[in-house]
Amino acid sequence: MTEMKPENLFGTTAYYDKNSSCEELTQIISCGIQQDEKGIIFLNESGRCIYANKRAFTMFRVIDNLTILYDTFDAWRRSLGVEEGTTSWCRVYNSSGKERLYHVRYKVLNENGKILGGMYVIQNVSESMDNDLGEQYRLTHDELTRLYNKEGFVAAVKKLLEEADPNRSYVIVYSNIKDFKLINQLFGLNKGNDILINVADMLSQMVKEEDVYGRINGDQFALCMPEDRFDENLFKTAIKERASRLTSRTYSIHVQLGVYKIHDRRMDVSFMCDRAYMACKTIKRDNVCEVAWYNDDMLINALLEKEILSSFDFAIINKQFGIYLQPQHYSDGRIFGAEALARWLHPENGVIEPEVFISVLERADLIYKLDKYIWELTAEQLAKWKGTKWEGLSLSVNVSPKDIYYLDIKKEFDELVKKYDIDPARLNIEITETAVTTDVNKCAKLILDLRKSGFLVEIDDFGSGYSSLNMLKDIKADVLKIDMGFLKRTENHKRARVILNFTIDMAHELGMGVITEGVETKKQLDFLEEMGCEMFQGYYFDMPMPVEDFEAKFKDGV
Repeated sequence: MTEMKPENLFGTTAYYDKNSSCEELTQIISCGIQQDEKGIIFLNESGRCIYANKRAFTMFRVIDNLTILYDTFDAWRRSLGVEEGTTSWCRVYNSSGKERLYHVRYKVLNENGKILGGMYVIQNVSESMDNDLGEQYRLTHDELTRLYNKEGFVAAVKKLLEEADPNRSYVIVYSNIKDFKLINQLFGLNKGNDILINVADMLSQMVKEEDVYGRINGDQFALCMPEDRFDENLFKTAIKERASRLTSRTYSIHVQLGVYKIHDRRMDVSFMCDRAYMACKTIKRDNVCEVAWYNDDMLINALLEKEILSSFDFAIINKQFGIYLQPQHYSDGRIFGAEALARWLHPENGVIEPEVFISVLERADLIYKLDKYIWELTAEQLAKWKGTKWEGLSLSVNVSPKDIYYLDIKKEFDELVKKYDIDPARLNIEITETAVTTDVNKCAKLILDLRKSGFLVEIDDFGSGYSSLNMLKDIKADVLKIDMGFLKRTENHKRARVILNFTIDMAHELGMGVITEGVETKKQLDFLEEMGCEMFQGYYFDMPMPVEDFEAKFKDGV
C-alpha cells in the first residue's frame, strides 16, 4: 500500500503520496484549478498576485498577463468601494457592453498559524444580466450596495428559517443611522452614499456566508443570523471603527441597532423587521453605537406613535395645539415673564402633555412644524397684551436642535415681530445647549444676529452636555438657564454644588443673567439665592397654566 502523508495546505488538511515529486504535485493541483468553473486568484503574504487560473483570465477579458489581470480585478473592487479583505461580496462587472454578476469570496491562507497569502474565488452567478436571472437580481437587490433589497431580504430570510435547524434560535438585527436625512441635506447624496456603502461593506465582513443581510430602506439595514453568533460587543467595536473613518468635524455617525429574537418562524418577515426597528427607536443615548432588544411594550408605544403622527397635521390645521405659560419670578415673588410651553388640546382626550408627543415629533423630523406654530401663538399673545397690564412681561420660546437645520431662525422671528408689531425684547429665544454644541460656529453667528435684532437669547439646559465651558468662550448669550436636575442626576451633591456655584459666578462675570428652572422647594430657593441666583422658574412658584388662568392669577400684571 502506498503511504499517504497529511499536510496542511492553504488552511485545509490535504494528503499526498510522499513518493510523488513536488513538480508532479504542482502540475496535478494546477490542472485541477484550471478545470474549475470558478475564477481563482492567489496572492502571496505581501499581497502580490502570484497565480490565477484560466477561468479568471476569461472572466476579466485579460490575455496571459498576471499583473494586468490582478490590476483589472483590483480596480473593479476599489471602484465599488469594497474594502480589501472583505470576505464575501456580490457585484456587477461590466465588460464588452455586457453586465455579469460575480460573487467573490476571499480567504486568508495559512499553515500552522503562519499567513501564506490569500485566495479570491470568483463565481459567475449570472451568465448575462440580460437573461431571466439578471432580471430577478434587479428585483431582489439594492442598486447602490448590491445587497438584498427589502423584497430579496424577506424572501431569503423566509427560506433560511424554513431550512434552518428548528432547535437553533435566530435574531433579526436592524440598523438605523440617526439623523441620516440631515447628513444628506447638509453634505449631499455622494457623502450619504459613501456612508451607506461603508455600512454594507462592514456587514459583509461581520457575517458568515449562510447569514442573510440587506439594505431594507434608505439608511436602514437588516441581518438575520443565529442568536448564539450575535455578539453585541463585536458589532459595537466594528461600527465604532468604521464610524471613526467617516466622522468629521462637521458631522458624526450614530448607529442604532434593534434586535428581535424570532419566536414564531411563521410570522411575516416584514413584521419581524418592524419589531426590530421599534427597538431601534427606543434608543435615546447618542453614543456611536447603541443596542436595544425588542419587547412587547414597544409595540404598544409604536401604535401610540403612529396615532400621534397620523393626527399631527390635522391637529395643526384645526388649531388643537395651544400654549401654557409657566411664570418666571424674582426671589421675592415678583413676576417678570413666563415660558410658553406646547400643549395638545385634544377634543376627545383632553390636554396631552408634551412628554407624550415631543419625542415622537423629534424622531419624525416634524418638531420644527410644531415649534414654528408655538412661536406664532406666543407672538400673537404678546400682541394681545399690548396696552394692558401684562405689556411689560416677556415670553420665552424654545428652539430645538433640528429647528436650526430646517428653518431660517432669524428670518422666522423677524417676520413674527413685523407681523404682530411687537417688541423683540419681549420675545425671548431659548436655544438648548445641545443645539449649540452640535454646531458652535453656526449658532454663534445666529445668536449674534438675533441679539442685533433686539431679541434676548437664553442658553437652555446649560450643563446637560459635555462642552459647556468650551462653548461659552464662543457664544455671547444674554441668559444661562440652569436646570435643578443637575443636582438630582448625581450622588455627589457637595461637588455638584461647587460646580453650580462656580457656573453662576462665571455667568455673572461674563455679563449674563441666570435663571434656574426646576425649583420645587423653599430650601432649594434659599440655597440658590445664597449662590447669587436671582431669577427662578419651577413648581415652587407655579405650574404651567392656560393663558386665561395666568391672566387671572396675575391680574395686577407686572
